[in-house]
Amino acid sequence: MDHSSSRQPLCERAVLELSRRVQRWQQHPAGPSHAPKPVRRSALRARDQLVNHNLRLVAHTWQRQCHSASLPAREEGTVDALQEAALNLVRAAEKFDPAKGYRFSTYATFWVQRGLNDYQQRCMRSIRFPADRAAVMMKAERLIRQHKGRTGEQPSRAWVAAQLQLDGKPITLEKFNGLFDQWQLTRADSLDAGEQSNEERTELSLVDQASLYREAQQQLEEQTKCEHRVLGELVQQLDEKEQRLIRNRYLRRPPLSPCQLRKSLGGLKQEQVEQLEEVALTKLRHAAEERKHEFTR
Repeated sequence: MDHSSSRQPLCERAVLELSRRVQRWQQHPAGPSHAPKPVRRSALRARDQLVNHNLRLVAHTWQRQCHSASLPAREEGTVDALQEAALNLVRAAEKFDPAKGYRFSTYATFWVQRGLNDYQQRCMRSIRFPADRAAVMMKAERLIRQHKGRTGEQPSRAWVAAQLQLDGKPITLEKFNGLFDQWQLTRADSLDAGEQSNEERTELSLVDQASLYREAQQQLEEQTKCEHRVLGELVQQLDEKEQRLIRNRYLRRPPLSPCQLRKSLGGLKQEQVEQLEEVALTKLRHAAEERKHEFTR
C-alpha cells in the first residue's frame, strides 16, 4: 500500500500506448510464449508499468468493500488477499483491450474485486461455499454494512432477505437464516474468535486498526532502542575480555562457536570461559537491577 501511494495514475495516452505494446505480445500469431524477445521484453516492461501505476486500485477496492471486517490490517491473511488481488491486476493488464472503449481502471477494478472475492471464498473458510450462494452471502454482508453506515443500526434479517435472490427467485427468511448461519460457521477464524460477536470484531475501522497497529509498532521500536542503549551502557562496565565474551556469545549474529569463542579470548580453556561468563553475567545482573526502571518505563 505504501508502494502504491508513491505512483501517480497514468494519462490515457500513456495507458493506450502501454496496452498496445502488451497486446502485440498477447495477440502474437504464434502465441505469447513464441513471440520475439524484443516484443516480449517491451510488453513485460509495459505491463509492469501499468500494474505499478494502478496498484492503488487494490488498496482502494479493498477499503471500499470493507474487507477489514474479515481481513484486519494486522493479520497475515490481509497480505495474502492483497497479493492475490495484485496478481489479478497483472492479469487485467494482459487482457485489457483499449479498442472496446473502456478505461483500464474500470476493467482492472473488476479483476481486483474478483481476486478479493475468490480469496475470501477459498482461503477464509474452513469449508468451501458454493459460488452462487457465496455471492448471495457477500451481497448480504455488503447490504448490512451499507444499511448500518446510513442508519447506524443493524438491519433485520427479514429486510436483508427481501433484497436478495437465489437462482432468480426470492429467498425466504428461513432459507436466508440457514445460509447466513452456515456462512458464519464456515469462517476459518470462527474457532479462534471464541464468544466475541461480529459487532465487537468490526467496531474498529480499517484506518483505526492500521493506526493502532502502527502506534504499537512504534512503541515496540522505541522500547527496543532503549533496551539496546541501556544494554550497551551495561556492557561498558565490564573489562575488555568480559565485553568480548558477552558480545561474541550473546550479541553477535550468528554467535561464535565454542571453539571460535575460546580463540577470540586468547585460547582460554572451556572451564575458564565458563567462569569468565559467570562473572560477567553476575556483574550485568547487578548493574541491570540498579537500572531496571529504564527497562520498565
